[in-house]
Amino acid sequence: MSPSVVIKIDVDTHDGMRDGVPRLLEKLKQHGLPGTFFLTLGPDRSGRALLQLRHPAFLRKMLTTNAPSLYGWRTMLSGTLLPARPVATAFPALVKRIEDEGHETAIHAWDHRAWQDDLPRFKDRRIRQHFERSLHAYRLLTGHDPQGIGAPAWMTTPRSLTIQDEFPFAYASDLRGGVPCYLRSTAGRHRLPQIPATGPCLEELIGQSTNGAVPNDYSSILLHHLKISPSPVRVLTLHAEVEGGPYLSLLDELLPKLPAIGPIMTMATAIKQIAHQLPMRHWCMGTLLGRAFPVSSSLAQSNIVSR
Repeated sequence: MSPSVVIKIDVDTHDGMRDGVPRLLEKLKQHGLPGTFFLTLGPDRSGRALLQLRHPAFLRKMLTTNAPSLYGWRTMLSGTLLPARPVATAFPALVKRIEDEGHETAIHAWDHRAWQDDLPRFKDRRIRQHFERSLHAYRLLTGHDPQGIGAPAWMTTPRSLTIQDEFPFAYASDLRGGVPCYLRSTAGRHRLPQIPATGPCLEELIGQSTNGAVPNDYSSILLHHLKISPSPVRVLTLHAEVEGGPYLSLLDELLPKLPAIGPIMTMATAIKQIAHQLPMRHWCMGTLLGRAFPVSSSLAQSNIVSR
């Protein structure tokens, strides 16, 4: 049986929702492929990333990815020198269009930047509030519950996973690397099946560069990781701000080649096919090439080192 392929689109910013999502919808329509859009629902406070510049790894990433060209100065100052703007909740018609065109919507975050930067310091009340606000906003936008949840920057803790289980999700996509699984952590066994992201995403490949140069074969690298993965569900992660922005043309090389790997489907459809036969894995945090901070995983391998 051939693996299935999921196109996961993370929407982190106001401009990514406004500009990147419509471009991605057009590309998906052009190639006749479904996607799963993970939406940030609350304020775009991306400007708080500037507070992380004191970390050498993050500063290096900002320089090698030429962050202003990826995200724009308005986004990079959002929530600090300039007011924070809402992300998905500012565009109800666009959320409706995503679903009307046959794609899945899921929850990514309420405040993406706060979760990404501060989750280990959150009290249970704040974690629960993050999910409550996200779910309330999502229901107002769509009129139904989401199937999926995907942690911002793949950042989780045993407590966040436990509290996440309280909410009416059918699956989570919180991990990097490995195969779909159920998780066990120091907090116990977790309810939601996990569908990890497969391989790197484009901004990580750019971040690995020593001079900011963009190789011509990025699509080949992304395809290679999808092809060699042992996972029955192979997840290509796109970002509305990146592939829906300056690197939109990459999709004309990448998308037509995905069906050769396996049938393309939404994440909700994929998990229904395999949820009854998933292994149990242990949660861990690890480092990943091209990322400044640790990510959640369920394994240790050459490019993910358990902590």
